[in-house]
Amino acid sequence: MELYEFVFAAVILARFLVPLLIPVYPIPGILASLLLDASDRAIYAQFVEIDVEAYQAYDKALDIYYLTLAYVATLRNWGHSTALRLARALWYYRLVGVALFELTGIRWILLVFPNVFEYFFIAFEVVRARWNPSRLQTRHLVIMAAVIWVFIKVPQEYWVHVAQQDTTDFIKVHLVGAPLEMPWVQVPFAYPWVLGAGLGLIVLLVLATRLVIRLLPASDRPLAFHADAWEGTPEGTALVGRPRGTARPSRIILLERIALVSLVAIIFGEVLPGWTASPLQVFTAVSVVIVLNAGVSMWLGRRGVEWKGAATEFLIMGAVNVGLVTAYGMASRRLDLEFDVGSALFFMGILTLIVTLHDRYLSLRRLRSAERSRPNELRPGAEGPG
Repeated sequence: MELYEFVFAAVILARFLVPLLIPVYPIPGILASLLLDASDRAIYAQFVEIDVEAYQAYDKALDIYYLTLAYVATLRNWGHSTALRLARALWYYRLVGVALFELTGIRWILLVFPNVFEYFFIAFEVVRARWNPSRLQTRHLVIMAAVIWVFIKVPQEYWVHVAQQDTTDFIKVHLVGAPLEMPWVQVPFAYPWVLGAGLGLIVLLVLATRLVIRLLPASDRPLAFHADAWEGTPEGTALVGRPRGTARPSRIILLERIALVSLVAIIFGEVLPGWTASPLQVFTAVSVVIVLNAGVSMWLGRRGVEWKGAATEFLIMGAVNVGLVTAYGMASRRLDLEFDVGSALFFMGILTLIVTLHDRYLSLRRLRSAERSRPNELRPGAEGPG
């Protein structure tokens, strides 16, 4: 394997695996995903064999992938109902905007539908890491979202999607004065002052951070990055050994799951090459698969099948969905219908992951609500009277 092939595969693999940290380690997971998103093209630019422009379509799809995992992480971790509702609204607002942009190609749509959710997620998780989030009232959350919307995301969306400027290229050419074709690894050697400027910026950032920390109210608890450090029950022990739900999922849950996966799948289908299904076909297929998955999960629950961990659940439901793809592929060949099995399996893997986590985290949320509503003496591990 050539070096550029190894680097390309490693970055793609990292962009799939690193976001899986977000539900359990929200801040490290989302920041690492952001860093990968910001640096992948610069990494690829060091190798002339890699077509960076062709990778842009995959980059868009991978952005939606890690943000979707961030959204389902809010179902797992956020006990603040107002923050969760606001995050849900911001996420679906952005998702609809991206879908409209991919279907129409009108770039200013992304300016109207900015990605406020991502920074709102980070801001709330920063608060949750040091303070009790119940201190945040509705007005605080609305102000937080409004500041991000107006002062951060609208300028950023304009810069990237309307002006179509690349920040790293702008810094290299207009601030450093280096040629555009010069790789970033060579810039510090050709312009030694860049290292000094970089260190100076780091020092200023550290000082500014310390100043902001001093101005903030006293923290409620030590800094912790694990999602279960202060709230709720660790997800692994909460669901292991508990039977699957035997009741039919509510229409609201199914409709949200269908909407979430359909929008993600439509965006993936529009940005990735080789996909020919229409949005209506994608929506229909997703609806059928999600309803069938809910039926299989309910059937397993009625037979006493217990939770064995997210990985096991993903593998079981993945096997079911691979069977659906295989059956449809065989039928399409007999009917002489066009069907790309490889693309379908890729989409089915993403669908299975989202549905598994969405279902699992909603179950965890219901379990935690039930535990909080029970009297202390009836909770597991609580001491009885006398």
